[in-house]
Amino acid sequence: MNLWWSSLNTRERLILIAAGLLVSMLLVDSFLIEEYRVKNEALNEQITQAKEDLEWMHQAVFRLPQQKQSVSKIISGRVVTFVDQQITRMGLKPQMQQMTPVQDHSVRVKLADVEFDKLLRFFNAIEGAVLIEEVRLIPAEQKGYVNVSLVLSNGSGTS
Repeated sequence: MNLWWSSLNTRERLILIAAGLLVSMLLVDSFLIEEYRVKNEALNEQITQAKEDLEWMHQAVFRLPQQKQSVSKIISGRVVTFVDQQITRMGLKPQMQQMTPVQDHSVRVKLADVEFDKLLRFFNAIEGAVLIEEVRLIPAEQKGYVNVSLVLSNGSGTS
């Protein structure tokens, strides 16, 4: 190999060195830089989609009807029983992770991987019967699904 290299004149050596550098740069671009660009673009698309989902969820929350504290509609008994019945009726029982009574007037509920539309229907079903004291929504892994933590009460005490 060394004998072959020494048999080339200076111009041929420069051409081979330039070609070698060009091939090296193309390989680095193809295998390293392009892979980085593709992964970066995919992550940027995920961020954009997550921001769009978050904006949609914010808008959907504002579309919820405002709670009316109609005394005649708010339940006077144990909130736990009413909320459990509504969760079962709405088909959310499999998503329920925890339900903790807080005295007789409030309940803390945690639901995981709930379809956001189903959650809105649940809110509509309990509207006026109980007060939603606290809501925490966290987007789930699957698009259109959320993890939610709620504190619901009948308004007869503080939670």
